[in-house]
Amino acid sequence: MANKGRSEKNIFGGGYTHYDSNGKKVGRSEPNIFGGGYTNYDAKGKKVSRTEHNIFGGGYTTYDTKGNKVGRSEPNFFGGGYTNYDKNGKKVSNSDPQLFGAGYNHNDGGCYVATCVYGSYDCPEVWTLRRFRDNTLATTIIGRVFIKTYYAISPTIVKVFGNTKWFRAIWKKPLDKMVFALLKKGVENTPYDDVKY
Repeated sequence: MANKGRSEKNIFGGGYTHYDSNGKKVGRSEPNIFGGGYTNYDAKGKKVSRTEHNIFGGGYTTYDTKGNKVGRSEPNFFGGGYTNYDKNGKKVSNSDPQLFGAGYNHNDGGCYVATCVYGSYDCPEVWTLRRFRDNTLATTIIGRVFIKTYYAISPTIVKVFGNTKWFRAIWKKPLDKMVFALLKKGVENTPYDDVKY
């Protein structure tokens, strides 16, 4: 899976600086003086939107400069990070905490290593693994700890090594075995929408 970029905490004054997958600065978010939330600027410093805390349930709602709702971010159930949706409620990305808590990695979805190996977030092998994550791992404390750890570490690993043949080769055989075993146990490999927590 291609990494969309990252957001890093600013050293002074709070907020975040946003970078694309090539490390180029694409904007920043600064905390609002009143009421929480952020004001968002593009790379040239032009105000492009504002993000406000939701009153109930955590997360944020984002509005354009005219006050129109353009999306929302909801906290992930497993701790850390957000799932991001467009104005129509369609999931567009995840914002997962970086390994050392310095900000977030923004990605098209989860299952980073599997998506890297199989080339798509929406393919039979990854659908199987996503079902296993949501319907089996997520139902136990140990499974939830594993998921949280995986989402904290794997975006960085895939970003660093994901474009190398050896990385994909190392993971292909174990993932194939796992998918085969899950299919034998009856886990489906048909199109799948992630559970919204």
